[in-house]
Amino acid sequence: MTMAVVFGIVFFIFPLVFPIRIDVPEKVQFGSASSVMFQISNENLSPLRNVEYSCEVSKVTLANGSGVNDANVLSRGDIPRIAARSAVRGRCQTAYILTSPLKAAEYKLTVSYRPYPWQRRRTRVAQISAQISGDGQVTGWRLGGS
Repeated sequence: MTMAVVFGIVFFIFPLVFPIRIDVPEKVQFGSASSVMFQISNENLSPLRNVEYSCEVSKVTLANGSGVNDANVLSRGDIPRIAARSAVRGRCQTAYILTSPLKAAEYKLTVSYRPYPWQRRRTRVAQISAQISGDGQVTGWRLGGS
């Protein structure tokens, strides 16, 4: 009986309590604000289904203080399934090539998914901000938001 209760908690409750994890590279050698890699991790013992993500540029500010308004290209992706205790990688990128020194760069990543065995979609939104060096180059990324 105890094993059945533990199995029920792990298989049915954990997917609701523990959401997906999103990771970004903290340090990059040749970083670019035009593109950022991320990883979606499923740490539960049940799979995720119908995973969809979308990225959009929240803000790009050049070192001289002017904003880049035409870099708002949207990236999307569909992942049919993420197995239990595994991860997949994705990329947010713009068609706009940013070669000028930067003051700030941010992406908004939205991931929606269905934790097995539940049918209701869950959504996680993360702000991804560039770590900018003194000379305006991207040296890494950090997460903010929910």
